[in-house]
Amino acid sequence: MDNIVSYDQISEGAEIPPLAVDFSSERNGQYCQFVHEINPLHFDLEYARALGYSDIVIAGVFTASFFPKLVTDWLTNQVCIERMQVKFKAPAYLHETVTYRGRVVSKRVEEDVKKLECELWSENAAGERLALARLVARFPS
Repeated sequence: MDNIVSYDQISEGAEIPPLAVDFSSERNGQYCQFVHEINPLHFDLEYARALGYSDIVIAGVFTASFFPKLVTDWLTNQVCIERMQVKFKAPAYLHETVTYRGRVVSKRVEEDVKKLECELWSENAAGERLALARLVARFPS
């Protein structure tokens, strides 16, 4: 695997390659089925509109699940996610493509464990930030 990025090759400020996710009806339906979603906001258009939303809202935990994927895809699954914090700013809607982006904000070694702290965000096609995240990834010793 020639395109594996090693810890030593990463510098603070490094941009993480973006990840685009299409929240299609099929993808959302599979998620709702898998988790036994009971909140109609995530599958009932009339209900979502009655609450003032323009379309079905994708569950926040579902949208947040792509932050670790952004990092593990970039680092080819060689890291473990140690912790993650997410702050939601605006909803992601059904049929939207959400792009996940990020950068490395710090690189450190703690007790012989190499760690990266990343600042991540998701945005819709208009460039509106939907969620912000901080994630710490650690490399195996």
